[in-house]
Amino acid sequence: MLKTLERYQRYIYASADAAVPSSDEMQNNYQEYVKLKTRVEVLQHSQRNLLGEDLDPLSTSELDQLESQVDKTLKQIRSRKTQVLLDELCDLKRKEQMLQDANRTLKRKVNEADAVATPRPQLPWQSGCGNGDRDGILSDEPPQPEHFFQALEGNPSLQPAFHTMDMNQQPMPAPGGCYPPAWMA
Repeated sequence: MLKTLERYQRYIYASADAAVPSSDEMQNNYQEYVKLKTRVEVLQHSQRNLLGEDLDPLSTSELDQLESQVDKTLKQIRSRKTQVLLDELCDLKRKEQMLQDANRTLKRKVNEADAVATPRPQLPWQSGCGNGDRDGILSDEPPQPEHFFQALEGNPSLQPAFHTMDMNQQPMPAPGGCYPPAWMA
């Protein structure tokens, strides 16, 4: 118990000694405070001058210097703005190129899917070779069985109708000023 009390007293006195700053340290802190306070006042005065306030006491050389500083700052701002816009333009061009590439790829896939979905017409010179391999046609398409297509029987009650349109007649524009596709007319 006695040792604990001694340690407690040493700790209390040591912290009290550390808490009291020396006069040299206080003097240094005060000088630093004065320097910082002066610096803040100079910066505030400069800020007021740059904002166009409190210009009466300035001489012509100080006004010229202030004007050149404002011009220099404006040039830096314009240069930075131009650089940002150019960077943004490059990014947009890069995105445009990527979207065009993706569009081309999708168009190619759609065309390939259409080519597979719609059978190619057989040309007259391709038929009648008689080699036994689908009438002499060598193709990349897989052979389709004959029973895949069913014969259509005629229905006399159905008559084909065609929609004719005069070539001089223009389709009516859709709302928004766009013309509808031809298949919708």
